[in-house]
Amino acid sequence: MVTFPNRITGYASYVPANVLQRSTVAAALGTNGGGRGARAVAGYDEDPITMAVAAVRRLPSAVRTGPLYFATSSPPFLDKSNATVVHTASGGDEWDLTVDLGGLRGGFAALTTAAATGGLAVMGDQRSGRAGSSDEVDGGDGAAAFAFGTDPDGAVAEIIGTASVSLELMDVWRIPGAAHAQTWEERFSQHVLSEAVRQAVAEVGKDSGYTDAPTTTVVGTPNRRFAAGTAASVGSTGGSDVHTSHRDAIGYCGAADIGLLLAAALDCAKAGDVILVLSATGGVDAMLVRALVDGPGTRSLDGRRDISYPSFLTWRGLLEREPTRRPERPGVAAPPAYRNAGWKFGLEGSRCRSCGKVYLPAHRVCGNCGSLDDTEPYPVADLTGTVAALSTDSVSDSPAPPALAAVVDFDGGGRVLMEVADATADDLALGDRVELTFRRTYQVRGTPNYFWKARPATGRHTTEKGSAR
Repeated sequence: MVTFPNRITGYASYVPANVLQRSTVAAALGTNGGGRGARAVAGYDEDPITMAVAAVRRLPSAVRTGPLYFATSSPPFLDKSNATVVHTASGGDEWDLTVDLGGLRGGFAALTTAAATGGLAVMGDQRSGRAGSSDEVDGGDGAAAFAFGTDPDGAVAEIIGTASVSLELMDVWRIPGAAHAQTWEERFSQHVLSEAVRQAVAEVGKDSGYTDAPTTTVVGTPNRRFAAGTAASVGSTGGSDVHTSHRDAIGYCGAADIGLLLAAALDCAKAGDVILVLSATGGVDAMLVRALVDGPGTRSLDGRRDISYPSFLTWRGLLEREPTRRPERPGVAAPPAYRNAGWKFGLEGSRCRSCGKVYLPAHRVCGNCGSLDDTEPYPVADLTGTVAALSTDSVSDSPAPPALAAVVDFDGGGRVLMEVADATADDLALGDRVELTFRRTYQVRGTPNYFWKARPATGRHTTEKGSAR
């Protein structure tokens, strides 16, 4: 029997505000139906890294410590670590271990590893496919983060058993350099995986000693019907709405799918409920999770915005449009990015110890009192601010023009001119409240550059026990 010394002390998920109605895709392609609901779509300035940062920063700061295990099947970087970007932008300590995990089963690996060592299991993914394919229509984008620790008073859930059946199965795969995944005939894969599910469920019950029907069963797998059928075949005493709402409003999110499903199930759980988590791609991974506190209840996905199919294709880089007549942006330079990592990734300014004046970015000399090198670090990424000025740019190189910028006055001092995300000029006015979000500012020859943007304040919705959605 495998035992895990660390319990879940907090969890959070992030779902982009943009949605693409499945009926919109069908209408654009001239096909029938299109399916029910919509899929979540990462903005043109979002990717698995930025979504993961958003999920981690929704955790209470007290539990955002220790090693970080980041899982994604669509990493923005190869060779270079993606986990270090998530870790640095989330305010992690430089002495922490950071690990990158790949493939669709990476989310399960992140959860079990963090449960064994403590720290953070983070997963973010972005799913695409050929036009009109099930990968495109039924896929989704999102991220989830789970904090693990040994504090018994702060725990919200615990893993009581795991089991895995690993198969060399060509069900879903993507070769290096390919834009889209390939799949084998689904009936064959489902036939093989159905038997693996039966074996994994029997083994996880044996491993945990829990033989009753779970309260909720959630299944992370690309095929919607197979997920629902598998959950029904396993049996559970409740929680059937979790699957339906997830698939109807978000879609299959790759390596992040089981994280988003587990977070949704914990939201609806009562203390003592047992959740069976299954990941069924390239084999089957099973996990039993017992809720230790009542969840906050189902949370709605507020502020969602429908986008057009051409916008979706443009943001994905699948529809090349005529660029604006602007000079190419400078590429990412390693030395200045390294020297200014505190500002670039942590939005860390300085505050004068003598007079309290705040400078963004950091200054050595205080222009208010004249003191030299008498400052302390002053991070503002978790603060909110007020819009002091607004500007629109209709000839910018933004994939979603016009670009919007704002001068933001932060609570406690400091002022910065920032790009605005998730809003148009009609959505903001002088005096409105904004919060900060880590985003991809642009790409030069495929290399992404990251910094912080302002967005309309939504609130973190973090509970006392550390859950957020």
